[in-house]
Amino acid sequence: MNILMLAEVSAATVIGGAERVLREQALGLHRQGHKVSVLARAPIGDLRSQASVEDVVEYRYPVSRRNESAFVLSSVARSVHAFDHASRQGMPDVVIVHQSLAGLGPILRHRRRARAWVYVCLSLAHEEYLSRTSAGATVLQRIRHGLNARVRRWCEHAVMRRCERVVVLSEFMKRRVLTVHGIPEPRLLVIPGAADPVRFRPAEDPKEVRRRLALPLNRLVLFTVRNLVPRMGLENLLRALASLREDLHGALVLIGGEGPLQTGLERLIQSLGLGEQVRLLGFVPESELPRYYQAADLVLMPTHQLEGFGLVTVEALACGTPVLGTPVGAIPEVLARVDPELVTDGTDAAALAAALRRILRRFRDQPGERARLSAKGRALVEKDYTWTRHSEQLEQILRDVCGGP
Repeated sequence: MNILMLAEVSAATVIGGAERVLREQALGLHRQGHKVSVLARAPIGDLRSQASVEDVVEYRYPVSRRNESAFVLSSVARSVHAFDHASRQGMPDVVIVHQSLAGLGPILRHRRRARAWVYVCLSLAHEEYLSRTSAGATVLQRIRHGLNARVRRWCEHAVMRRCERVVVLSEFMKRRVLTVHGIPEPRLLVIPGAADPVRFRPAEDPKEVRRRLALPLNRLVLFTVRNLVPRMGLENLLRALASLREDLHGALVLIGGEGPLQTGLERLIQSLGLGEQVRLLGFVPESELPRYYQAADLVLMPTHQLEGFGLVTVEALACGTPVLGTPVGAIPEVLARVDPELVTDGTDAAALAAALRRILRRFRDQPGERARLSAKGRALVEKDYTWTRHSEQLEQILRDVCGGP
């Protein structure tokens, strides 16, 4: 099949989950023998009109970032122009839309140019926007904020209802799409997120990994990697840590990621007296991410709201590191299969502290318990959460909507 993927993020520049899913799907379908190309909005600061990921070509189009209106209008217009250009290389059998703004213009203008259209929904656009942005202090700012959210919701609905199938990564996201957009359930399919079990694997020598990362060899290490935004629950995590000084004496907590909360988190760390215990790492490069999972005794997912899947969960489990997470979004769908006690009772600081105290005492009082959870988590990923399995399921959906081989 000739497959064209439309996205607002780049498969060639992976900085988060959206880019990772796009990249793995593109490469997975390519390795199965399909011709795959990506049409993406140009990343900020990257002026290349084209990039490559192995043999997958990514065509890019620039957009105006002067203001919100210019951004939306230029995104729609230039995505249509770029779609015209990409179509000259061969009409697509199927178009996979990863974000609604990237697909709106092409599906409205050129829907008949492809045999089928499929939407991949990682999170709802307007909910993601509302979780990342402030409503503002003035009435005008709040009105503009509300309108922006409505536009995102309308764009997503317009694209989804024109697609033959909508793919989500979790049962949680399936329920959200049913509730918000009313997509008929037979058109809505779940393919779980995944990890690469070759790249994300247990360390042969954990001490050597810690040496390479300049981490202490004899301290308990807790790790989380998140965008530093309110929905990730990092403030609650810091307050939980502050209440566990006795239980976490000598522990080191590493927080990877960038975002608007960085300054606020730095202040909170100092005000809670956690300066010697908590370290903000900043952006963790893709090449270093497996090492941090391998070096940690426990990975934390303190999400407060909106976790469409949470690739961190399965990546850490693939590295043999147990994960403790909140009962938000899709987190329990994975962690409860390893052990129900890896899911906290709530998202507040008290619930995080209680669960963290409980799991660390299990590790201390039951020799071999961490190793048991490690092996069970790794086996679960190998069985159900690999990108190979994910791509095979996606390919079958594409064959079905295209009417055969």
